[in-house]
Amino acid sequence: MSSSNSAFLDELRSKIDIVNLASRYLTLTKRGGNYWACCPFHTEKTPSFAVRENGQFFKCFGCGESGNIFNFVMKMENLDFWSSVEFLCKMYNIQPPTQQENEQLAAQKKERELMYNVLKHTTEFYHNNLINYPNSPQAQYLKQRKINAEMIDKFKIGVSVNFDDLPLYLKKQGFSTQDMLTSGVVGLSDDGQRLYDFYGKRVIFPIFNGFGDVVGYSGRSVEVSPDHTKYKNTNQTAIFNKSEILFGYNFVRDLKKEKLLDTIIIVEGHIDVISCHQVGLTNTIGCMGTALTQQHARKIKQLVDNVIVCLDGDSAGENATYKAIETLKSVDLNVKVVRLNKAKDPDEYINKFGKDAFVEELSNAIDCVDFILTDKAKKYDLDVNSQKTRYVEEALNYIAKFSSPTEQEIYLKMVQQMVKIPLDSLRRQLMQINSNHSKPANEEVETNEIVSNKNILDSKIMLLAAIIYKKLKNFEDFSGFFNADDELSSLYKFVAEKLKENQNFAVSSLFDQFDIKNNSTLDKVINYVFPSDEIFNVQLQDAIKQINKYQLKQEWEQVKQQMISAPTQQQQYEYLTKLQELTKRINEIK
Repeated sequence: MSSSNSAFLDELRSKIDIVNLASRYLTLTKRGGNYWACCPFHTEKTPSFAVRENGQFFKCFGCGESGNIFNFVMKMENLDFWSSVEFLCKMYNIQPPTQQENEQLAAQKKERELMYNVLKHTTEFYHNNLINYPNSPQAQYLKQRKINAEMIDKFKIGVSVNFDDLPLYLKKQGFSTQDMLTSGVVGLSDDGQRLYDFYGKRVIFPIFNGFGDVVGYSGRSVEVSPDHTKYKNTNQTAIFNKSEILFGYNFVRDLKKEKLLDTIIIVEGHIDVISCHQVGLTNTIGCMGTALTQQHARKIKQLVDNVIVCLDGDSAGENATYKAIETLKSVDLNVKVVRLNKAKDPDEYINKFGKDAFVEELSNAIDCVDFILTDKAKKYDLDVNSQKTRYVEEALNYIAKFSSPTEQEIYLKMVQQMVKIPLDSLRRQLMQINSNHSKPANEEVETNEIVSNKNILDSKIMLLAAIIYKKLKNFEDFSGFFNADDELSSLYKFVAEKLKENQNFAVSSLFDQFDIKNNSTLDKVINYVFPSDEIFNVQLQDAIKQINKYQLKQEWEQVKQQMISAPTQQQQYEYLTKLQELTKRINEIK
């Protein structure tokens, strides 16, 4: 980020109060030192969304979302970072930087606008081809799949019938070769002499962002050829990130705005989404054949708490279902699963049996843990002890991972009925698994060392919180505590540099520099709750002593190892002298 960018963002942060911004979207109630509201990013009845005037950031203690003014607008309006900057400038009538003052911002904005424009014309070209070439194999494919005119218009579906027409068309619209290449709609031949349609001779499914702008394409081949892959998708661009885009997300977002959304149905392919919409199930989105990511899951969580996963019934779909469950559960979504036994995917099922039958399948969707326990059991012969043992271990691991303590008892009884093992035995095994899940990866670490390491981490968190909230002035005295290659040290170095330069350092700026995830170490620093000054001063002095003592002990261990491996008696004596000095310093710390 250029210095002009950074200066302007700092200015914007200083002019816009996050309490004022949040109050434009939410009803805030002052309680204690914070303002509270029901979180806009997940469904809740009891307010857990805190807006901190001191620090100028928000934090939801329910879903874990946090950030500054830019993150808030990005999430509320589904914008990228620079679009959120422009949005805030307009909202607060702040003059954005000129092109001369901020060339990077202007260049990024220009590139995005150009790409949107190229894709807009490209989409119109493909869509019009359906009219111009109604008998093409690509147009006939859409008829065979029974996609009606309303859906073709809604999803702006089109066709490409050759490799040459699109580049010629875009050139006539005034776009340069570089414009087309940057936007990802054309390719360049190996000899560099010929532009060709990147999605040539395919059915074209435009991919939309949350606002309904086309940001990429998925081209479906109707030819059977080893040289012509079935699907060809847009590569990563400035406006297209496949880890964040979900097919049909713009339509479910509109339903959310109209308060008509309670549950989202997740299917695999474009045709599956379109078929569901065609029969009125407009709360359906698609993962476009790729694995669901954490970004996908968080975007879904912003809209609903409940999802139904209905992926393809083949082995790949089965694996995708298990991975999807794990990803969706990681953001605390309530996940149900439908496994279609009479068809390979939702599109085929709807065409064979109709909407009502498919809706019936959805209404009978089962809880994801129920699904896993039942589905896994089919792969084992539970009359064979060795296979029964493997099933129990696998089943209990899923129960431990995805269930609350109350739910675990229900699922244990379900497993017990299948394997006929005493319930108390299963409970003991589950308790052991739960215990293992809570242990650190290195099980050889002794308990007292685990406790010690946790205490040191807590002490460093307190110390760093005191520095960023300016409860300590002599921050430079503690540089030796933060010289490791970890998040806390990175945060300390960033803050120390700002304070050394006497800059007007804002806690909210940390969200622009660091990836602050829910319940992470950095999250604990920023959201540190200080006790009364009297108690805090005592705790802080104790924390400083603990860190200092811990580091001296670490140094003592290193010197001991050096003494053991020293090649001469003289060197051994020198190390021994150093050990004695370190022991004295350690003992002096009470």
